[in-house]
Amino acid sequence: MTKLEYLRKQKGLSQSKLGLAVGINPNLISQIERGWRKPYPKLLQSLAAYFEVPVEEIAKPDGTLKEVNSEIA
Repeated sequence: MTKLEYLRKQKGLSQSKLGLAVGINPNLISQIERGWRKPYPKLLQSLAAYFEVPVEEIAKPDGTLKEVNSEIA
């Protein structure tokens, strides 16, 4: 599970609600969480701001999403 998916689920949000909250198509959230697409830098900033965490908590320097420990999830 990615850190983004973990944060989303912690807030009880669907992919659709998160997509609407940050102004993108919810299908893009799904593709990003599955690792099919990398989020662009501006989207990473929007997601980090929405969840009130630093970008570095969600993504690696190359833009791929970080995974969370399976024990946490």
